[in-house]
Amino acid sequence: MTPSTLFCFGLGYSAMRLATALKHQGWTISGTCRTPEQAETLRHGGIDVHVFDGEIGADDERLLQALAAAPYVLASVPPGRDGDPVLRGFGAGLAKRPDLVWVGYLSTTGVYGDT
Repeated sequence: MTPSTLFCFGLGYSAMRLATALKHQGWTISGTCRTPEQAETLRHGGIDVHVFDGEIGADDERLLQALAAAPYVLASVPPGRDGDPVLRGFGAGLAKRPDLVWVGYLSTTGVYGDT
């Protein structure tokens, strides 16, 4: 597969395993984490990171630019009380993008199986 760009909502353990493997293959990785401290750690690894806690960030211009530049999008954010924060905040915009190659969801039923 030719290297491309992946935007990952939720750079937690599982998503970081994928992001790291793709980065080693020449991919550009950007995405989100929950806190500024996590973001700083991930930035040192060469990832363009944006803070998104599920409730804020949809109006963050840098985040929106990084998302718009990625033809591959992965959602790996746990659901909240109101369902999937990625779909709620970004679903309509993603649905309108004709340039998307792939959109996926990564989670574990062992943690969020009842949601």
